[in-house]
Amino acid sequence: MSFLRTLETARRSRFAAPVALLLGLAVLLTNEVGHRRALTVIEGREALLDARVEVSLLLREVIAAESGQRGYLLTGRPEYKEPYIHAAAQVQAQLTHLAQIYSRWPDRTADVRKLDELTRQRMSELDTTIQMFESKAGEGWREVVLTDIGRETMLAIEGQARNMARVETTRIDESRELLTETLMFSRIGIAALVVVSLAALLLYARQARRLDDERLERAAQLRFERDRLEVEVERRTRDITQIANHLQTAREDERSRLARELHDELGGLLTAAKLDVARMRSRLAAAPPEVLERMMHLVKTLDEGIALKRRIIEDLRPSSLSNLGLKAALEILCTEFAERSELDVRTDIEELPLDDAGKLTTYRLVQEALTNVAKYASASTVHVGVAAHGGWAVIAVRDDGVGFDPNAARTAAHGLAGMRFRVQSARGQLKIKSKPGQGTTIQARLPLPDHVQDAVDSTMDVASLLGPGAFPKPPANVG
Repeated sequence: MSFLRTLETARRSRFAAPVALLLGLAVLLTNEVGHRRALTVIEGREALLDARVEVSLLLREVIAAESGQRGYLLTGRPEYKEPYIHAAAQVQAQLTHLAQIYSRWPDRTADVRKLDELTRQRMSELDTTIQMFESKAGEGWREVVLTDIGRETMLAIEGQARNMARVETTRIDESRELLTETLMFSRIGIAALVVVSLAALLLYARQARRLDDERLERAAQLRFERDRLEVEVERRTRDITQIANHLQTAREDERSRLARELHDELGGLLTAAKLDVARMRSRLAAAPPEVLERMMHLVKTLDEGIALKRRIIEDLRPSSLSNLGLKAALEILCTEFAERSELDVRTDIEELPLDDAGKLTTYRLVQEALTNVAKYASASTVHVGVAAHGGWAVIAVRDDGVGFDPNAARTAAHGLAGMRFRVQSARGQLKIKSKPGQGTTIQARLPLPDHVQDAVDSTMDVASLLGPGAFPKPPANVG
């Protein structure tokens, strides 16, 4: 009723409707013009980025073809020729793709043509050398390889690619400036129209006094609607949380399944291959040194593959967590992290009476925290503490790195968000303490199985449980 009364008041003024219509059209026109210009600039910028990437991909494929050719010439084995054939095909496809991309810029035709000619010239040189090698025409192929022709052509290709990338970079910068100007134009235009609209609104403010009663009634309706929406939001939030928990559980189950398959299938294949190599070594004792050296290299490669398989399995689902318990699993995790990162990692970890979900949450929390330390902290020392305190499992990971401002907006904070959701899903609490130049402390607490209801009802400040004295710094260095 209040909305209808407002329309009736505006209708009685012969200027209200035309002014409102003109202002609305002006706002729409300004917004549409700015939107279209911004889309045009963004599309051009994306095309320039694609062009720069495709030039880099072409250069990579040429280098791959050159490596494949040399491998084939050195060994003469057909399987070493397959990378060259694949790379040559990719080069041809990439040249066609580049021609299509640069067709929208006629002024760049000469650059594309030059890059195309140099690339085809280099590929022709590679193909000619292989043909000479396969025709058994003496050592002519070797002389061709030893000349500087291929090197000069390759340098020319790289130089042309750099020049094209430089042009693309310049144009990308220009498009960024144009986009800024476009957005500023739209912003100023819309702001001006908003100011005009506010001025027009003030002219009708006096007429709004008669609508106080209706406004009060509408406010009551809005309160009712707000309460209803809050209930609906709470219900949907609960549903989304349940779905997210299900997806998280499904993710961990899938990790476990994948880890089992890698252990059973891939592990069996690698072990069988290693046994076969061992049998071959025993029968090739009198083989030439080069064969034995290749055999040793193969054994080393298989060992590295087995080690990689084990590391991947441990990342997917740590077997130590199920077999040795939380304390041993975290100590192993910290030890391996210290070895990889060469950081001083100190631990004070207790065995906690958590269920399987709680142990996994604690393990993933520490794992993600250590990953963030390695990526961003530039730290030299890391402290990891896990202890039981007042019905809670208290976890803390502290480093002496560069720190950050937790209140600043960040575009890539999915790791911290994932940790927070994981802890909250387990009815726990997560707190991050950090300042630039003062390191970072990630503090969390999870309810022990016998204190879940206490965790729901408790309002105790997490900082009181995770103060400086909660985790004494032990002298032992597990790294």
